[in-house]
Amino acid sequence: MIPQDNIFSEDELSLDEAPSKTFYIDFEGEEIGGLIDDLDAVRQAVFCILSTERFEHLIYSWDYGAELRDLIGLDPDLALPEIERRVTEALMEDSRITDVDDFDFEVEKGVAFCSFRVVTIFGELEIEKEIEVW
Repeated sequence: MIPQDNIFSEDELSLDEAPSKTFYIDFEGEEIGGLIDDLDAVRQAVFCILSTERFEHLIYSWDYGAELRDLIGLDPDLALPEIERRVTEALMEDSRITDVDDFDFEVEKGVAFCSFRVVTIFGELEIEKEIEVW
């Protein structure tokens, strides 16, 4: 027999957005951790996502990380638009990020210095990232 009545009302089944609060990671080892929230938490998430190669670590979902390593050796005219697409795709997996735009590239000795804007539900971030491509 299949029940015909819902045991929960729609008011009881609302889905709330998970909090953005996370532990601070001090990559230089100068400060003791603590909790960060909102824009600082998203900035740290952007750093972690872009520093993790997608599909390479079993601990992460296949939706986490960026596919940047296979761009090494590509012609700069092909690599730069692909970097823009892949960075945008990787960051848009985070529900707190609403847009990634205003990309600017400087190429020097096999490294693309990439700067871009990340629009979040908490505000905007200016991000810079070095990507080895050729």
